[in-house]
Amino acid sequence: MTRKLASLLLALAMVLMMVPAMNATAEADIPVIDWYFGQSEAANPDWQTVNAAINEYLAEQIGVNVNLHFWGAAEDWEKMTTMIGAGQDVGIIGFGSQTKLDYVINSQRGAYYPLEDFLNSELGAGTKALFADGIWGAMTIDGHIYGIPSLKDNGFYISMVYNKTMADELGLDVNEFEFNNFQDVTEWAYKVKEARDAAHPDWAEAPVLWDASGVHPYNFAVENFLNGSFFAVCNIPEIMQIESVPDTETVFNIYATPEFKEYAIQRQKAVDDGIYLYDYTDKSELLYGGQVFANVGWGYTYFQKDLWGNAVETSGRMFDKMWTDTNNFFSAGTAISSKCANPEAAFKVLNLVNTDPKFATMMRFGIEGTHYTRDAEGKMTFEGTANNDRSNSLYYNWYMAPVGNLTIVEAPEGLVGPDNIMLKKMAQYNEECILAAHMGFVFDQNVVATEVAACISAEKEYYNDLVKGQLTDEEEVVEIIDELNAKLEANGLQKVIDEVVKQMDAWKAAQ
Repeated sequence: MTRKLASLLLALAMVLMMVPAMNATAEADIPVIDWYFGQSEAANPDWQTVNAAINEYLAEQIGVNVNLHFWGAAEDWEKMTTMIGAGQDVGIIGFGSQTKLDYVINSQRGAYYPLEDFLNSELGAGTKALFADGIWGAMTIDGHIYGIPSLKDNGFYISMVYNKTMADELGLDVNEFEFNNFQDVTEWAYKVKEARDAAHPDWAEAPVLWDASGVHPYNFAVENFLNGSFFAVCNIPEIMQIESVPDTETVFNIYATPEFKEYAIQRQKAVDDGIYLYDYTDKSELLYGGQVFANVGWGYTYFQKDLWGNAVETSGRMFDKMWTDTNNFFSAGTAISSKCANPEAAFKVLNLVNTDPKFATMMRFGIEGTHYTRDAEGKMTFEGTANNDRSNSLYYNWYMAPVGNLTIVEAPEGLVGPDNIMLKKMAQYNEECILAAHMGFVFDQNVVATEVAACISAEKEYYNDLVKGQLTDEEEVVEIIDELNAKLEANGLQKVIDEVVKQMDAWKAAQ
């Protein structure tokens, strides 16, 4: 009897010893994926608490955990480039303008893991359905899809955010002119200045418009193949803004067109006439104090009344025609490190953040009950929570573009408007957007890397002087444009354009 009891006790002890061991094994078996994106850790002091809550949810849903890395500084992304070059496993990586990681270049360098097998499987069906085949074609580099673009404002949704208080006071109708670029606004702004300065003579030294410089997309609708440089572009169908080029197939240097010369002259004169400022450094009080009439907006599909604070009421008007090109889908998205130890686990995270509203919302706004709550009608609100004071919030990341699908995120009415109209309109505009003529064509710069680098250097030398109106007079504007174009030609511009045409022809033949 004693021996039998001893045997039973020994067996029981062994079982009890196995329970924590089994739990430890289960926890150890949950893969942990690093996730890097472009947000400030300092601006999200509660991020560790949110990371823990996210991991609890992810463990339940897909059996994966993540380490969130809030990298908000340029030096962080310089370090990331070094890490990628060293062959480190960097898990999930946000790409695009916010993270300073070029999708095409890093795909060609072998930094990212190919995703097409996941996207074409049952696991990735939800994410695959977010975009048409043509968009996935645009994400295809050398035969592979290396990234998931963020479903958000996937076109150039450019707008004029304006001072409605001033418009109402002066009787200004912001719909009385055609609006397809900020050259249209600049011309109309002389009327605003005359009325404003008559009513408020002490505001005469303030600009009418805030800085809306930049060739693309604020002032020119063109298809861009060099992601920020404009010496090899094409016209956009239906818009055809460069009338001196009669089609959408000709690759041209925008700086050599009469339309660009007209724009640069207009801009210089507008600075002289007080429509714009020569330099906006440390002048923000003019905008937020209500002396400025309008600023450029990007991505707005709904305009809040307090976009400039509480001094004035704001509203907005969007471009009459909106368009998109391939580069728009490279501007924000997610990829998986080619060295990732568990790419399937990483893809499960990306699929969930693109298809699960709760996870997508947690990434932006944290934990319900702590960082946001609900009012008597069940609507999401920050009132009474850690995020109510935006200047001292604990976890708040809106849009958080490099993370994934924005259209499924739940947000307070103050951000997305009544009945979620902002995100609904975003989806509508994505469907209606004019498509560039060569959606999916990706220019391989490596063939003419020396010439491209030299031309970009020349462009940068003259760009700000021209687009910001910082030259003396029309004569100097024309002189500088001629100088820029001569330097572009000397640095191999024609070779670059010829190579774009050659690759484009090959791409079209393969379609």
